[in-house]
Amino acid sequence: MKTIQDKDVKFLLKDPRADRATLIYLIYRFDSGRFKYSTEQTIEPYQWDANAQRVRIVLKPRSERERFETINSNLERHRAAIKQVVTALQLAGATITNDLIKQHLDQTLNRVKTTRTKKDKLQSPGEPFTEYLERFVEEARAGLRLNAKSSQYSRFTLNGYLKLKRLLEDYRKATRQSIDYTAFTLEFYHLFKLWLTGKGLTLNYVGSLLKDLKVMLKQAHADGLHTNTIFQHKDFKKFSEDVDSIYLTEDELTTLYNLNLAATPGIERARDLFLIGCYTGLRFSDFTQLRPENINGRILTRRTLKTSERVSIPLNSKVVAIINKYNGTPPRPISNQRLNDHLKELCKRAGINDRIEVNRTRGGRNELRTLEKWELVSSHTARRSFATNAYLAKVPVIQIMQITGHRSEKMLLRYIKVSSEQNAIMLLDHAHFQ
Repeated sequence: MKTIQDKDVKFLLKDPRADRATLIYLIYRFDSGRFKYSTEQTIEPYQWDANAQRVRIVLKPRSERERFETINSNLERHRAAIKQVVTALQLAGATITNDLIKQHLDQTLNRVKTTRTKKDKLQSPGEPFTEYLERFVEEARAGLRLNAKSSQYSRFTLNGYLKLKRLLEDYRKATRQSIDYTAFTLEFYHLFKLWLTGKGLTLNYVGSLLKDLKVMLKQAHADGLHTNTIFQHKDFKKFSEDVDSIYLTEDELTTLYNLNLAATPGIERARDLFLIGCYTGLRFSDFTQLRPENINGRILTRRTLKTSERVSIPLNSKVVAIINKYNGTPPRPISNQRLNDHLKELCKRAGINDRIEVNRTRGGRNELRTLEKWELVSSHTARRSFATNAYLAKVPVIQIMQITGHRSEKMLLRYIKVSSEQNAIMLLDHAHFQ
């Protein structure tokens, strides 16, 4: 039997001509049969895109869009589950039958029915939310759960879910408040936000945690663990602020490149990794995990870990020289924390010490501090430096987006740090100002 592919799994409506909501079936055809399985999802036929085999989402009101996204996410979960089941049965040498597929698919999707008395049901509550978070992460790490793009979750995303679990448990202990599904309300949202803020966390980090809470409540709802739809409320949302992040100019990058670090090979490797990030726009998780096969001449091609986007990036002479210095193999990776420590030392040594005002919200209070530029440099400065320097060099925005993987100009512009004076200088050559 051939290996199961995405195209082998179809989703069809039970009654495409119905004038009301109808079931969505999963269909899998194999050598000796046709497997049909209810996804337990329903949709009105006019909302269904038969070609894409998904619920139509474009131009929907937000409330409907979130509901339909949940249905589509559930369909992807079913596709991933049957692929995992069939692959496991094939590897075990089992004879594939409809009954065998259904048995294992029910187990994978937690749809095994057990007989319980009314008393048993009252004494056996559903899986707590924090336990669900832990199980979700374990299944995702094992490849049993895929994201909306049918790719594995990044370890950074999964670590964020575990951090949310720990903070929810800390919140319960500190406040004696419930964190059961029914406890999640707008009042809980605001109280939890205040509690997180009181711990001295930055506004952006608190916003990221609340985004993860919203995502996982939506996922648990799709898995049938609760009926609370508060996550769909317009006020149950992620928030963020635009912090005064810095970038390194082309001259500053050249100064770093020219530093003689032969006596400290560990710091030299950190510098070289960072410069690869500055000249390619890759994230830390990508520029520290490059392989020789990612590089073909002066073109670097890689599928990014966070978004699974395939990007192709032209390499400048400095990156080519760095790669050649390591005999064609990109520098070995180091941890994010160690890289950040080395970067501050490197930038201080390179004289990158302009005075910078930093404004951000921490612990619910607005902080305004003045620091030297080297103190603010981190691994993420690399991506921001690439986007800003490419923009200042008048590389078309659409081409920058193809390299960074951003899907909208709005997202890209968050990375571009151009002052009003730099913007005016760029406009001097524009015909309108001649």
